[in-house]
This record gives sequence, structure tokens and C-alpha cells, in this order.
Amino acid sequence: MRLFCAFGLLLAIAACGSPKNAEEPEPTPAAITFDGADYKDEAAKLAHGKRLAIILDCTGCHGANLQGTNVTKDDPNYGDMNAPNITLLLAKYSDADFDKLIRQGVPKDGREFWFMPVESLQFLSDADLAAIVGYLRTFEPAGEQLPPIRKGKGFYEDIERGFGNARAQVARYRDKPPANLGPQHERGRGLSRINCAACHNGELQGYTGFTPNLDIAGAYSKAELTRLLTTGEGKTKKNLGMMSDMARNHFAQLTQSEREAVVAYVKARVDRPQPAQAE
Repeated sequence: MRLFCAFGLLLAIAACGSPKNAEEPEPTPAAITFDGADYKDEAAKLAHGKRLAIILDCTGCHGANLQGTNVTKDDPNYGDMNAPNITLLLAKYSDADFDKLIRQGVPKDGREFWFMPVESLQFLSDADLAAIVGYLRTFEPAGEQLPPIRKGKGFYEDIERGFGNARAQVARYRDKPPANLGPQHERGRGLSRINCAACHNGELQGYTGFTPNLDIAGAYSKAELTRLLTTGEGKTKKNLGMMSDMARNHFAQLTQSEREAVVAYVKARVDRPQPAQAE
């Protein structure tokens, strides 16, 4: 196991007189799973995959029938962000191909890949990812394939804000995670990386001009934040646009324990120690 090897290496370095203040790498945590990842049969696996496909908005971008949609059709300034017809791609992708796509941001044909939130999906556990792929494979090939994406002005503005292609996003989100608030919040942290970070950035600091830093959760009580993630209703107004849509149509599918873990982590993150400001 890699952890044992790493631990042995640290002991060897210490024996050679390494500096006491040298920073040790943070150990790789156990994979965070959604409830239901311990499925025992195919029916339970597919049911789990279907729930996750809804939570993670697979159907929101690719359509309920997975035959693809133009996600930005209402914003021509952005360009044409066509989520492809997955049903026509399934037979061409092995499970290993899907793993490389989701965890590395590399499609089978090796092209530069944009827009799909693989930066967050890379943190899915093996069991969760297998369930999603298994569910997607239940769809029969149908329809036609959509044309490649067309980048517009809004797309390039997002690039200026720090949005990169899939491989760049995967690396950045991996290397700059949300704050580690201890083992009691590790599950909430992991679920937040998967569910929240795609829109709120890798460290949950938000994207300028798009989404806020999740420190905004400090204005909410736990009950108010739970209601937001369940019904989409904000504290001062009921409709918060995209956030309300995501909550009603996707995050409402979270189990109570999943939602509680996310809320507890996000609230604890507000009170995290802040780096000292230069004088």
C-alpha cells in the first residue's frame, strides 16, 4: 500500500536528521462515498447510479434521454456549449475509458476537452463512478450527435476568470482542495468537492462574476442552509436563480446524512483560521 510506503519513507528521512519543521504531505484520505455505494446487487447499483446522475446533473446537461442538449442556447454570447449525445458514445467507451475521462479529463480521442465538470467528478469513489457508468449504459443508442462546441465571447471571459480546459481544471482542483477541517468534517469536505466545487471553484472561493465564496454560508443558520439545499429557497428571497434550480432539481436528491455533512462542513469552513495578512 502506498500509505505504508510513504510512512516508511518519512521514518527513514527522520532517522537521517530531517528538519523538525519540515512539512509532511497530507496523507491520502479514504474515498468519500455517497450513501448507497455499498450496493450488493445490480438493481441497487443501477438505482444508486440513477440518483447520482440526477444529483450531479448528468441529465441536466445531456438531457433526460442523454441524447444531448445545447446548454447555452439561451446565451448566444457564450457560444454553443453542446453536451454530446452520450447514448451514441457509450459503446465506444470502455469502463477504463470513462475512468480516464472522469479522473484525468482526457476523452478517448485525446482532443482538448471543455465544459464538463470533471474537476469535481474526479473525486467520485470507484463504487459511485461504477454505478453511474452502469446506469448510463442502460440507455439504448438513439438520436443524432450534436456538433462540436463553438466558443463565444462569454466563454473567453470565463477563461480570463481562471476557468481552464478539463486537464487544467482537474490538476488545479486536485492540488488546491477546500480547507481541511479535521476528520469530523472529512465527509462533508469530500461531498462538497464533488457537489459544490464545480460552480464555486476548487477551494470553494467562488468565481468572480459568477458564483460567491461559500463563506456566504455564514449568513445562514444550519436550518436555513438545509432548507436552501432541499427546496432551493434562499434566506431573503425564494428564487436564487441557478442555485435554486440546482437545489430543487438535484441536491434535493441528497440523503439526510449527506446533506447534514455538507451543511456542517460549509458552516465550519466559515470559521476556519484565515492566513495572516501582510502588513
